[in-house]
Amino acid sequence: MESDGEYMSEEAKLEFMKNVLLSKKEKNEEKFLDDLMTSFEKNDFEAAASADLNQQEKLQQAQLKLADTSIILAHRFSPLLKQYVANKEQKLLNEKFAVIKSKKTSTEEMAENYRVCFNTWINAKEDVHLKVSKPADQLGKISIDHAFTLIFFSFLTNRRQPGDNMLQLVISGLNSCGKTMIFENPLLEVAHMVTTEKGVSRFNFDAKSTMLMHDVNLTNLVKSADCDRLKAIARGEPVPTKTRGSVQTVPSVFSIITSNQHLFTHTFPIIGKSRKSFENVFKSDIGPTTNIHPSDIAAVQARYLEAFVRSRPEIEERFIPKSENFQRKHAIMGLFAQVVDILCLYEKKDYKSEYYYLYPIGGLCKQLHLMPEESNKELRENLFFLMNRYELDEEQINACCKDMNIGQPENELSKQ
Repeated sequence: MESDGEYMSEEAKLEFMKNVLLSKKEKNEEKFLDDLMTSFEKNDFEAAASADLNQQEKLQQAQLKLADTSIILAHRFSPLLKQYVANKEQKLLNEKFAVIKSKKTSTEEMAENYRVCFNTWINAKEDVHLKVSKPADQLGKISIDHAFTLIFFSFLTNRRQPGDNMLQLVISGLNSCGKTMIFENPLLEVAHMVTTEKGVSRFNFDAKSTMLMHDVNLTNLVKSADCDRLKAIARGEPVPTKTRGSVQTVPSVFSIITSNQHLFTHTFPIIGKSRKSFENVFKSDIGPTTNIHPSDIAAVQARYLEAFVRSRPEIEERFIPKSENFQRKHAIMGLFAQVVDILCLYEKKDYKSEYYYLYPIGGLCKQLHLMPEESNKELRENLFFLMNRYELDEEQINACCKDMNIGQPENELSKQ
C-alpha cells in the first residue's frame, strides 16, 4: 500500500484520506447538502449583481429550502450550509480571474540587489542621517552606521532575549524613500504589525519575534495609553496585555517603527550649491506639551536609533525589484559577508552590550546554510574566528555549532 501511495497525485491522496476519515453517515450528509444546493441553484436561485449580496441571498434561500425539507436537518446543518455557500461563492469568484506570475529573479541576484540597495541607502550621508541620544554611552566604540546594520541583521535572524540593552530602530522621514522596500518587506515574515487603534489582539505576537509599527504618528509613543507599554517593549521587558478578553504576556520582542515624523533633531552637513534648497537642521516633531511629559520623550529617545530621510537616496533603477519584493532570505544573504566584516573590525571591549555581537554571530551561524556551497567552508572558518575573537564560552560555541550542523568545535578553534 505504501508503494502504491508514492505514485498517487496530491489530489488523489487527499481524496483517499477523506474517504478514510469520514464515516458513512458523514459522507451521506455531505452528499445530501451537495444535492440540495445543486437542485436549489439549478431551479430556484437568480444571481444578484453583487458578490456579497449574492452570497447572502443564496444562504437565506438555501436555509429556507432546507427548513421546508426538515426543521431538524435545518438546525443541524445550518453552520455547514453557511460554510458550503461561502466556499462555493469563493470558488466561482476565483474562476472569473486570470492568474499569471512574472518570471522570478534568482535568489542570488535578489540578494546582491538587496546588498546594493541597503548600502546605497545607509551611505547616502546627504540624504539619510542616523542619530541616538548618547552615542558613547549607548554604542561604545562602534560607529552608528555599523550599529544600525548589526541591529537590523539581529532583527532578521534572532529571537530577542530579555535585558539585552540593545537600541531599537525608527526609520522616519520622506514618503517613498525605501522604508518599506528595504526594511519592512524583509521583516514581514517574522514581524507582527501592531496598529495604534484600540482593541484586543493588537499585541498578540504568537511566534513572531518583532513588533512592526508601520507609518505611525510618533506622538502615540509618548502620549497614548500605550506609552508605558511601548517603552517596556522597546526595553525588551515582558508586558501584560489584554488579548481576546484575557490577559496575555507579550514576550521580549524587537521593535521597529516607520513614520513620516522624526523623533530626534537632525543636523546635516553643509551641502553643495546644487542642493542649497535643502534645510540643514530638522527639529524633532515630538515636543513637550500639557499632555506630553518631557521625561516620556527622553525615555523613548533613549531606546531608539533613528534613521531620518530628508531626500530619497539615489539607487540605480536596475537594482530595485520591479515585479517582486525583497524577502527575509535576500536580506540575510545580501548582508551576510558585510556583517562578518563589521564584526572583524571590533573587539569585545568596544561594545556597551554583548548582544550587539552575540545576536549577529548567532544569526550568521543559524543562516549559514543559505549561503552558496562553494563559500561555506571559508565562511565557517570566519565564524569560528569570530567566536574566538569575542571569547564565546563553551555553551555559546556549542549552540553555534549545532546551528551550523557540525560536531565538536575544538579542531576548528585550534586553527584560529
